[in-house]
Amino acid sequence: MRFAQTTLRSVGGAAMVGALVLGTATAASADATRNSQWQNKAFTLDATHKIATGKGVIVAVLDDGVDGNHADLTGSVLPGERCNDGRPANQEVLDDHGTGMASLIAGHGHGPGNSQGMLGIAPDAKILPVDIYQDEGGPVGATHQSACTYGEAIRYAVDEGADVINISNGGGYATAEDKQGIADAVAHNVVIVQASGNDGTPTNSDLGSVPGALLVGGSKQNGTRWEDESYSKALMFTAPAKSITVATANGDYLDAGNNTIKGDYLTTDGTSMSAAIASGTFALLKQKFPDYTSGQLVNRVIKSTYIAKGVDKTKLPDAYHGYGDLSPLKALTADIPKGGANGPWKGLSSLPEPDGGSSAPPVGGGAAAASGDSSDNTMLYAGIGGVGALVVIVLVVVLATRKKSNSGGPDGPAGWGGPPAPYQPPYPQPHQQQPYPQQPYQQAPHQAAPYQQPSYQQQPYPQPQPQPQPQPQPQQPPYPNHQQSGPPSY
Repeated sequence: MRFAQTTLRSVGGAAMVGALVLGTATAASADATRNSQWQNKAFTLDATHKIATGKGVIVAVLDDGVDGNHADLTGSVLPGERCNDGRPANQEVLDDHGTGMASLIAGHGHGPGNSQGMLGIAPDAKILPVDIYQDEGGPVGATHQSACTYGEAIRYAVDEGADVINISNGGGYATAEDKQGIADAVAHNVVIVQASGNDGTPTNSDLGSVPGALLVGGSKQNGTRWEDESYSKALMFTAPAKSITVATANGDYLDAGNNTIKGDYLTTDGTSMSAAIASGTFALLKQKFPDYTSGQLVNRVIKSTYIAKGVDKTKLPDAYHGYGDLSPLKALTADIPKGGANGPWKGLSSLPEPDGGSSAPPVGGGAAAASGDSSDNTMLYAGIGGVGALVVIVLVVVLATRKKSNSGGPDGPAGWGGPPAPYQPPYPQPHQQQPYPQQPYQQAPHQAAPYQQPSYQQQPYPQPQPQPQPQPQPQQPPYPNHQQSGPPSY
């Protein structure tokens, strides 16, 4: 899917809607792009990378495809597979979402010393792209068919050696087949991370609510909850969701009017990014603690979270914060007992027995296509704007859907020009995500200077009113104030 408009999409028959908000913008310069990644400064990522970089770890991205030729991802993207037709999923040029998530997880930058462009949380990890959709392209019409279920895609990723599985899509009910996929992942110590959603309403039936997978909410630059995250009693923790820079595929994107705009990077809001940042963190943990179960890795994260000012620690975990906000460096370095194999998960015994067999997604279909199911998957972006733009940007919310035309059917692949599969109404929806409201704003001109890799020092969190800065807390150094020429910081 291109970065442009609100789209109704689903996997395995479950539907939700996530608002995409985009303003026309010029391309960002690469040095401004690196400087705009406020979460890396907040995490003191330079210090974190002295401990782990994700080397030797594979992160599967269940999404649309990934542009493996992007300058910040070259050499880091495995072929993967498109569920629709079995072709490699690492040559994506029509859809952006998977590329954006991959850049947050494993972007290694480019230019002198790789000092420009996207620096992911785990820059030495490998990305395994699994394109779960029937076709590609911009927002034009009605619906978007799934080419395989979550369960099939998870089992394929496990068979291909994934250590972490990122699902920056939301909504729907976890089916028996999905739970089978989770059971197989748990048996292989694979961490499954899903975004909670962007509509600010309860969500309790997602894949991430099943024991063995984890649901991640969104936070702002001061470590508090992003107000449009979907919340759940199953929420495990939060991670940055506000004003996050991502890479685009093919050096362009679509604005709200379906116009092609040149730009290698964008700034956006949403729990899609929260999940990707969390997946990158688990790649670091997998490298440092290779003998840990997925539950034991999750245990390290929830026992090392940052608790923002104003959050009552005695009432955690709760549906809005989980156990607190992600702190990668502390998760890597804190003295935390290994704990039991199941970590914080209760009810793992309710999962089916691991299958253990070959489970590559059927080419040209799968359970979703074979049943004729056609519904919508949520790309969990909420706001998008240009980084380093030199023009005034007005954000526009547009609700739209994508018309699907390149679908395979139950009899095998339809190739690149086969007839569309028949449309079937989506499964019942627990709720509908509402568009993320935006107010028009003016973007200040940015004069990009030659990039110099800084040695970041974290500063206290910005406060709503001027007042003395608080003392650093022991859980994690406070986030810094961050100025950028994208959407305003909150």
